[in-house]
Amino acid sequence: MPQITRVTCKECGKRRVKATIVNPLTGKKRKTPTKICQECHAKVIDYRFFSSSFGQWLRRAFHRQCTESIPKDTDSLGGLILLWREYRAAIGLCSDGETITKKYDYQICHIDPVKGNNGSVGALVPKNLIIAPKELNLMLSNLPYPTTSGLTVKRGDLINDDNFKQICRERYDLNRLQRDFELNVRDKKNELPVFENSGVHPSLMLLKELNRLGFKTNRVLLLEHVNLVKSVYETFLTVGGLLAKSELEGYKNFTREAQESEYIYEALTPAEKKRESKDKRKALELLDEF
Repeated sequence: MPQITRVTCKECGKRRVKATIVNPLTGKKRKTPTKICQECHAKVIDYRFFSSSFGQWLRRAFHRQCTESIPKDTDSLGGLILLWREYRAAIGLCSDGETITKKYDYQICHIDPVKGNNGSVGALVPKNLIIAPKELNLMLSNLPYPTTSGLTVKRGDLINDDNFKQICRERYDLNRLQRDFELNVRDKKNELPVFENSGVHPSLMLLKELNRLGFKTNRVLLLEHVNLVKSVYETFLTVGGLLAKSELEGYKNFTREAQESEYIYEALTPAEKKRESKDKRKALELLDEF
């Protein structure tokens, strides 16, 4: 029987068994190179997830939700990360080395509202979310969606700073999510890098979202008709998706036929990400840090 060697954990100072880590590719186990116990090692892994830009956004989003309305498992939360990445790319984050700016002002908005009738809660899942202009989200806040998405649930236990991390640890494989999506934490001691992202124009964002949510169309409004884009978005949120699609396709003199590649999401798997160009991967990593 192998001898169990205890060490003084450098994090908590207690005499405990050294943490074991698992190679995600081979499944082989080995002891960590540093003197750290399993409990503290788990917290170190958590740090990268919770301190990433997505982890901070998730904490704020969960504070408005409940235990019944958040993603049920790791794969479901992975789908939310993909939508969040589309949102981050759409706003067009740019840095000149000193300040960070964005080209478009979007928010991830609920379709069935967070605060529903009779204490119900709109679920925080991609099918109940739409990337839309911030001003519309603020103007139509908690307005009941006319044709419910069926993703409103009865209120469960509230989520706050006291239980947020524990709920995430119990429900999701945070190590896998951090590794698969390469959620990074920017070292604030380093200089702010220079980067640019073109973002996604509202007319194309509208087309992408209608198609993602099942209202298939190949019509996209011309870039100069921003007010018409807002009108279709507002129709979606106040009247429903079918009428929003009909309104968009009714603007015969203001739309063009979109290419398929313009409105199909690139929901990349980890294996597919490895085949991306180095520059594209680096740009994605920089966006995740902010």
